[in-house]
Amino acid sequence: MNKKKALTVILTASAAVIIAAAVLFDGIFSEKTAEKSGVAMGSVISVTLYGDFKEDTAGKIISRASEIENSCISRYKETSEIYKLNESGEYTLSEFTAEAVSKSIKLSEASKGAFDITIGNLSSLWDFDDMKNQAPDEKDIENALKTCDYTQIKQNNGAYKLGENQKLDLGAAGKGLACDEAFKILKEDNVSGAVVSAGGTVLVYGENSGGKGWTIGIKTPEKDNDGYFAKLALNENAFISTSGNYEKSFEKDGKLYHHILSPSTGYPAESGLKSVTVISKEGLISDGLSTACFVLGYEKSLTLLEKYGAQAVFVTEDNKVLATEGIKDSLTITDENYIFN
Repeated sequence: MNKKKALTVILTASAAVIIAAAVLFDGIFSEKTAEKSGVAMGSVISVTLYGDFKEDTAGKIISRASEIENSCISRYKETSEIYKLNESGEYTLSEFTAEAVSKSIKLSEASKGAFDITIGNLSSLWDFDDMKNQAPDEKDIENALKTCDYTQIKQNNGAYKLGENQKLDLGAAGKGLACDEAFKILKEDNVSGAVVSAGGTVLVYGENSGGKGWTIGIKTPEKDNDGYFAKLALNENAFISTSGNYEKSFEKDGKLYHHILSPSTGYPAESGLKSVTVISKEGLISDGLSTACFVLGYEKSLTLLEKYGAQAVFVTEDNKVLATEGIKDSLTITDENYIFN
């Protein structure tokens, strides 16, 4: 549940190429197009607008992502509410941040702890962002695990109290939350169509340049391969989030260690998967579900996905591709190394 890999975004006249998912266009962008990118939450935030839009819409989306990080959810920034809650153990959150925490706790409950926002001590211990390429001491992991328990969080009218030595980490939901806010801005500004990417989460909004649905290319789950192994057709607004073991990882003594940690073992999740891509109507949910489903594995994820009305594409370690019923007929494998199971 650590932060997902930052994205490099390349926008051309005919395609938007995004590392976690590629938005593919059959036609050409309309003449009136705006493109803007910035950095927030440790990732590139990229916005492409076309059709009808306001000149400052893209800038507002990127500024809002930075505001969410700096004022609300960062566990590193001293100005953030989550930082203050982590430091003091008790803090009254704003309505916005409290709602994000509440939704995250509900997802923790629904996933039976596969997604757990009290994983902060464990995330810091592994610290894949620092690329130490070294597994922590087993005893340190055991101690960090003692603080991973979302049921210890107490709340009373926005005042949150953590369990002893607990630290929250909203890294597995933050980029999705930024895309949720982007959706609100796009709607308020009456934008015709847009693509917004934030880390491992992508929002497709409105209609593309040809007035058609969206075609999403799902990234090949391999390091140093920015291609896609499958195409997914979507006909409406959607949030697409991908979690994979190729994003932040290292090998030691023949074993792969990746950044998606299991809150039950304290080690990188071993569920037989390379990646999970979740399609949902809400960014925070798609982001959190992609992590939870990676930890749970295919079979155990199905009930959880059904609960949230979400769809998903799973890639196993032996390159088999599984998809939920709602999107099976819309998925096309484009790489012969992957087999639709």
